[in-house]
Amino acid sequence: MIMYKQGRKTDMKQKNILRLTIMSLFVLSGLFALNSNINLTYAESSASTDTEVQLNVDSVINISAPSTATLNCTPGATAAAAQLCTTVASIGVGTNNITGYTLQMNTTNGSPTALTNSAASPAATIPTLSQAYSSSNFPVNSWGYTGGLDKSSETGGYNCASNYCPVLAYESTSSNYAPNHVIKATNTPATTSNTDITFGAKVDISKPSGTYSTSVTFTAVTNYVPHPITNGMSMIDIDANTCSDTPTETTYTVVDPRDNKSYAVAKLADGNCWMLDNLALDLVASKNNITSSNTNASDTYLNYLKGVNTGTTSDQYPTAGVAYWTSSYSYSAPLIAIKNANDDTWNPDTVASVTYGNGSGKIGVYYNYCAASAGSYCWGNGTSSTGSPESDPKSDTLYDIDADICPAGWHMPTTTSGSGEYYYLYNTAYSANQTNFKNALSTPLSGLFYDDSARNQGSFGGFWSSTWYGTSNMSYLLVYASTVYPSNTNNRVNGNSLRCLRSGS
Repeated sequence: MIMYKQGRKTDMKQKNILRLTIMSLFVLSGLFALNSNINLTYAESSASTDTEVQLNVDSVINISAPSTATLNCTPGATAAAAQLCTTVASIGVGTNNITGYTLQMNTTNGSPTALTNSAASPAATIPTLSQAYSSSNFPVNSWGYTGGLDKSSETGGYNCASNYCPVLAYESTSSNYAPNHVIKATNTPATTSNTDITFGAKVDISKPSGTYSTSVTFTAVTNYVPHPITNGMSMIDIDANTCSDTPTETTYTVVDPRDNKSYAVAKLADGNCWMLDNLALDLVASKNNITSSNTNASDTYLNYLKGVNTGTTSDQYPTAGVAYWTSSYSYSAPLIAIKNANDDTWNPDTVASVTYGNGSGKIGVYYNYCAASAGSYCWGNGTSSTGSPESDPKSDTLYDIDADICPAGWHMPTTTSGSGEYYYLYNTAYSANQTNFKNALSTPLSGLFYDDSARNQGSFGGFWSSTWYGTSNMSYLLVYASTVYPSNTNNRVNGNSLRCLRSGS
């Protein structure tokens, strides 16, 4: 019996030798004591807190099978006289996995699908079936099995529940787990679950007597357990499967571990998980917490963003205080366009006067494109273009960015006129219905930051994409109260809002 943890496909195996023997004949609270002249008055007080105790139980599985399955066959004097001989191998599987298991069978790695009699000279073989056969038309001088699943509705699948099927060869690729390798699938835990596999063969006297054998492997694999998004979850723990397992248009509150800010997220009609709040990561206050392991950017880009690598003093990342805007027209300064926190005319927690959907409606932080791209798309005004983006972060070569300040595993959406994630979400997933789209994505009309001032709040909202448009402009989503432009453009020196998405599987 071998035990193993959920999700492994190749470690838990039971090898079995299948032998076919052909013979010429059939053989087969406190108490106070006080003086009465003393008056003491006191008030009782108490405090309590609750602790939740959790026990995590790993998912395990075990499998057992007979070491040998022997068929004793008397060959027929003619092919027509040959009789089907059979033997049953009972395969036991147990698991506590809440979604059950899948049992597969194939010949052992390196073993042939044919039964081989090595003692004969020359060696003799009995091939496995070429397709599914009923017991009545089982071809002579062949072997196979029955007791599996009916996979006839799947492309290339056989009905191995009522027919005899070929025993398939081991394959190192994912095709090894193709439909015909699966002989049982459950969807609940199984303390003890037996599967009887019947091996059958039919031979005539053209095959020399002796023992014909090969080895087969039974593999039991725990089925995937859905892990949808939960409230309080770290954003970087949300992977493609988690997103896929999450109900559509149900809002959750998750945490960006880089600054512990919370954001509303939801899987939308396109199957991807989107932030329903504008990103509010303060690149100054969180400077030391932003790394390539928790941010969708390499160290090369982030070091430039932080002023570690190249750039003049005016280009470098602010070293103290809150982030600020040095120049209205500075492509290269990787600074967030955010007003001084002491300026109470606006701060990132301001709620826009016009909001939609289930998000907080907070304006968040405005980012120029150099900051939005995590320092990867910063330099020049479009007149120079040398070097690759990764090796030369100051390069102004036109390209769609592959780095941004979203949490690791998340990214700025793409968009162009006719394609991209913003475009698809609006035009296809929500059929260009502006109200449904704005409510689903929860877009505040947060305005933009331009010429040292936050402007147009309540008039429109602009959300950067990762798609280039020209030497000075980048594509973005533009939302008005009455109009949605999923692939508009804006000068990358301006500060706009930023959303992140996590692709579903």
